[in-house]
Amino acid sequence: MQTKHLLLVGLLCVTIMEFLCGTISAQEPLAPGAKNAIVRAASAPNGVDDVSLPTAKELIAKNNEVMGGAEAWNRTATRTMKGLYQTEDSSTFLSIEILHKSPNKSLYKITFPNGVIVREVCDGHSAWVEDASGGYHQFTGEALASRLRRSELLDRAKAFLLAATGKVTGMEKVGTHNTYVIEYSPEKNLVSRLYFDVDSSYVVHTEDVYAGSNGPYTLKVDLDDYREVDGLKFPFRMKRVEKGAVLNIRLTQVKINVPIDDSVFLKPESSLK
Repeated sequence: MQTKHLLLVGLLCVTIMEFLCGTISAQEPLAPGAKNAIVRAASAPNGVDDVSLPTAKELIAKNNEVMGGAEAWNRTATRTMKGLYQTEDSSTFLSIEILHKSPNKSLYKITFPNGVIVREVCDGHSAWVEDASGGYHQFTGEALASRLRRSELLDRAKAFLLAATGKVTGMEKVGTHNTYVIEYSPEKNLVSRLYFDVDSSYVVHTEDVYAGSNGPYTLKVDLDDYREVDGLKFPFRMKRVEKGAVLNIRLTQVKINVPIDDSVFLKPESSLK
């Protein structure tokens, strides 16, 4: 498989929600001292002070309500999504299909315009990429850890249980949205921020910074066009900014609780030898 294909896959496969809960680690080095800025308290506009800010638990409770209810989300054992990826200049279009099975299995299938198909799979214990020629590339170290975490955090209940331990740092303007910001640390060396729209209570933006062995990494994701699917709300449009690259994802189909056989998450035979 061509190197540029592998690089694109590396950017794409860690994107999708993650979209549902807004927690991703990324790859843009921060300037020295930037880590202190990450954990700063955001200044609230218009003189808003800490007393008038909602708590993290209140924001999450409201979000659960508008998203369809925590109980309904807890009943979603599987999710299947299809969509289209395009570059900011619309010069490249790729087809994406995602399968997720609770609690921690995921599969990302990416189809290139020339018909090349690449799959990235996580079985809850390990993760790998299968290329079009049948090659097998297993993730190790931080790359493995990030993919295991991604699959686990597709479990919305677990993701927000972690976010509830955070603090509302203030209000910020994100595009046209006025937002409340929750900042928390879901795991060691990771700082995450969720931005809740003041009016709709949707999560409209996320920022994550992970302090890895090669230095800090950051990623920003915008979430928009929430639509109802069987009583639950999903963002159908996402914009991901990483390493100066802008990736746009538009979902065209979302289904929940469609039977998914565990066999689709099995390692290829070449990995078992």
